[in-house]
Amino acid sequence: MNEFFYYLYQYLFYIVNGLLLFLILRFIFARILKTYHSNWNTLIDDFNFSTEEFYQLFKKELLSQGVSGINTNDVSLHEGSIFSQKRRYVRVKWKEYQYDICAAPFGKGFFISWWLLYKSSIFQILISKIPFVGEWLARKLFPITYYKIDTASMFMTYAQSSVLKVIDEITEGKGTRAIPETERKPILKDIFKR
Repeated sequence: MNEFFYYLYQYLFYIVNGLLLFLILRFIFARILKTYHSNWNTLIDDFNFSTEEFYQLFKKELLSQGVSGINTNDVSLHEGSIFSQKRRYVRVKWKEYQYDICAAPFGKGFFISWWLLYKSSIFQILISKIPFVGEWLARKLFPITYYKIDTASMFMTYAQSSVLKVIDEITEGKGTRAIPETERKPILKDIFKR
């Protein structure tokens, strides 16, 4: 009977350790796999609007652009640690891109922000970490092409124009100052730099 418990203990030990290792690696790779591409935000001062209605208008506008393969869903993301409150976002996925947008009342205004992330494969990350030759090998196996740069720019442009169109529609005729052209441009990061 003691032998049975010994093997049961070993079996459970390996399962628990395997699960812990999986969770740790998943946490590490989830942070590494997504690279920030660009972001944008604005505060519409002295303006009150429904977050839910903004999200519905944004989804409708983005999906009307005729880009196939776009998926949208609502997600709740922590404001800080796993013990902090959550904030609701709309997540848009297309190819290897993830676009998270937040719209919410803030003070007397209405705040809108978005983040565009590029997702690398686990294989690409592992290859790039090989000592001495990893970066070179990753550049050869996963080259940065004009196509990749252009698709990121096209997706960001469609998403940003959808956000701006919704903002213009909801503020038009309500005495709210229009967003100046200088504040309509996203902040870009060179994600394709290695």
